[in-house]
Amino acid sequence: MFRSLYLYISNTIHNSNENICGRVTDPLVMIKNEANMDSNEILFCEHYAAAQSLKSVWTRLASTYGCMMIVLSSTTLTIKSHWFAKWAIRLFQLDLFHEIATKNITDFVEKGKWSKYGKVELHFQTVEGKDFKIFLYKKKFRDFFDKATDTIQQCNT
Repeated sequence: MFRSLYLYISNTIHNSNENICGRVTDPLVMIKNEANMDSNEILFCEHYAAAQSLKSVWTRLASTYGCMMIVLSSTTLTIKSHWFAKWAIRLFQLDLFHEIATKNITDFVEKGKWSKYGKVELHFQTVEGKDFKIFLYKKKFRDFFDKATDTIQQCNT
């Protein structure tokens, strides 16, 4: 009896988008909610990526393996950390929270592979007009590269 009740409860939790506390647990729904986007807007999303800011020597030394979320829409590229790494990234001032308008992306270059991740160097201008570079490490980097190329070309025309 207890086993069947346990199986019923676990299947109910896993098959729904909400757990007992009412929090959304489906990763794609969480990403859409965090990025404040409709499902139609998301062109690319990777939930456990890595990033490295090239702002200073200090930020180049940091590792964010599996701690970052990268979401590309037709208007913005959002780079942010997950809740469990947010405090450490802010504490060490690693400069890894960015919401970049796609029209401000000036260039991105494929830099090869690093472990299981593809490495992309992203160049963009900040709101203040400063040039900025950041490395993005993604498992689905080829998909990102293709969709980002199409999106940036559409913005420039």
